[in-house]
Amino acid sequence: MLKKLNLSKIFYLIVIALVLLAVGLFVVHSYMGGESLLPARNILPPTSLFMNEDKDTFTIALISDTGTHNHVLEKAIDSARQNDNPDFIMYLGDFVSDRRPANFYWMLHEIERHLGGTPFYMIPGNHDVEKRGNIDKRYYRAVMGPAYYWFGYGDTLFIAMDSSDEIEDEQFEWLADTLKHIRPLFKNCILFGHMPPKNVPGAEKHMMKDDDVQKFESIIRGHKINAMFFGHVHYFSKDEFAGIPIYTTPSSGQTARFTDIGKFGYISLRIGPRGIEDITPKYIKFSGPRREYFEAWFFRYVFTQRIRELINAITIAAFVFFVAGLITKYYARRKK
Repeated sequence: MLKKLNLSKIFYLIVIALVLLAVGLFVVHSYMGGESLLPARNILPPTSLFMNEDKDTFTIALISDTGTHNHVLEKAIDSARQNDNPDFIMYLGDFVSDRRPANFYWMLHEIERHLGGTPFYMIPGNHDVEKRGNIDKRYYRAVMGPAYYWFGYGDTLFIAMDSSDEIEDEQFEWLADTLKHIRPLFKNCILFGHMPPKNVPGAEKHMMKDDDVQKFESIIRGHKINAMFFGHVHYFSKDEFAGIPIYTTPSSGQTARFTDIGKFGYISLRIGPRGIEDITPKYIKFSGPRREYFEAWFFRYVFTQRIRELINAITIAAFVFFVAGLITKYYARRKK
């Protein structure tokens, strides 16, 4: 059969085969994993908004450090909604294990039905902005919105910092300005971040850089901050910094450390007329079956990334073979 086909026709047949393969993979990707690129609702932070100004009692669920283990985070969200009925969820970083936009979208799609309309606000963790040491926050901002912001809820000012890596002077200036001009408008003030400003037992060297710690302390002192909450260390702890109570959240998927070894969870925070009325770590039961981790890897990694990359490669190959067919056909005509 090959004798009856000249070289240009062979190239064209290869092109047709590659195009059909690319179309088939695209259909499979769209059917099984394409919906992972749909953004969830209620995730953009309420930057500089005053919300529910007359509400003096409400509950917040503080969750962090999932690392794309969506099944653990889903159980934490389910537990918080069933037992605490939070007005919103504040996520303190390390949502994904790889900062690619597809991973953010996939995670948001997976947890959306568990949120049930509960607002989900977030700040970045080091894994959300870092890959092999290269810090890049463009992908995070493109999907999740600003990396740091403030908002008011009831009579409480919430300051959401970006302490995923070295803190830029611009953010320190913003923090100082917020505390000076916005803090006096509220009865209470709570600050969120990812990396804490000091070491906690069992997680040494999991803190802000020394220069940032000094700047941070000089800015926050004297502004009547009720409490600060951070992630990153993967277990619940309570301490004090600059005369302010400081807490870290349990892990919700990444390896738990120190007193929380083997346990996943979140913090339930209740605000009332007297300010902070309750801070309680809540733990969830999760055995971590391999099937769930495999499912997360398969749909997140294969169907949101690798198949798309394969489709791109096949499309490029089809174009190359098409051009090669045109060239061989041109030279074949010249020989005649």
